[in-house]
Amino acid sequence: MLLTTITTDDNQNFVNKLFDTDEMLTYIRQLTQLINELNYSKLQDKQWSYYYNLGVNEGIWNGRVSKSMALINSMCYSYGRSKILIEQRHKNFMKKLQQLQINIDEHIKQISLSTADMNNLMNIINDFLHTDQYELRMELERRRAMLKFDARDHQLVHTFYNLKTRQTEIHSAKTIWKAVQDEQALRYEIALLKTWLSSSKSSSSSLTLCTFQDLALTKINDIFTHLIFDKQLSSTATNHQTKSIDQFMEDIIMKTISTAETIAENYVQKVNNEKQKLSNNQEKFKKPPTVDSVKIAIENRQLNMVERAQYNIEQILKTIFQENIITKT
Repeated sequence: MLLTTITTDDNQNFVNKLFDTDEMLTYIRQLTQLINELNYSKLQDKQWSYYYNLGVNEGIWNGRVSKSMALINSMCYSYGRSKILIEQRHKNFMKKLQQLQINIDEHIKQISLSTADMNNLMNIINDFLHTDQYELRMELERRRAMLKFDARDHQLVHTFYNLKTRQTEIHSAKTIWKAVQDEQALRYEIALLKTWLSSSKSSSSSLTLCTFQDLALTKINDIFTHLIFDKQLSSTATNHQTKSIDQFMEDIIMKTISTAETIAENYVQKVNNEKQKLSNNQEKFKKPPTVDSVKIAIENRQLNMVERAQYNIEQILKTIFQENIITKT
């Protein structure tokens, strides 16, 4: 695999010479494994350092609500890690990094290579591992951002309830947040399917129920299955025997996407209807909290939910549908 990632002829010739003997092949394999473990540990140490600095500078450590509270408010029930755990993990990785570097230094001494050749070999290995760990770096970056979104989400929910809102307003908030959650979950699946279809390796005819399962498109799968077995659609397909399988599948997929987008818009309308109900109580409720303050609290949380979902979609698409040539991040 290391050979397949080398792009220049000079590096290719250099590595080919090194691989002339089984001894050197074993040596390079072991060195690559050691450096891979070192780079992985560096990423983990950087992650825990980020969590620690986030806690110190922004007060974001960890939070938790009951699972029932999380369910009825369409939120995650916990986020983050305790300060004690973060400090322990950071110390453990610091020790591990020191030992791994010692192991690499000792391993380098076992073979006789010029300084220039060893530097060249190290650069090739590091470039290979950097590309190989692309998905891990993207996932760790995603987790850092999601932690802040989730902490903000908990804060906004608590802010809403601290207003001492009325039961009708609590019901409206739960309805709005659930609709937003369902809409964003569906838009995630739509984006994933559209990106998959537009990728050069994909076509409508190659799409199967297994594809939906592999991509975890549960809602899209339900819509697709319903359309496939819909009597009216099946009848139409039978009557037009001249239509190719590819065209038939393409029609089904386009109909699936269209149906999903309509459902997503229905969620948007549900949110708007519920907000209108709140506004209609403007004159009815004179005592604090005001309807406007309640709506602002609900909408602030709604905005965070949307931004969180959209960021998550972007990051996952970057990871799954990464380009062939990955630039360093």
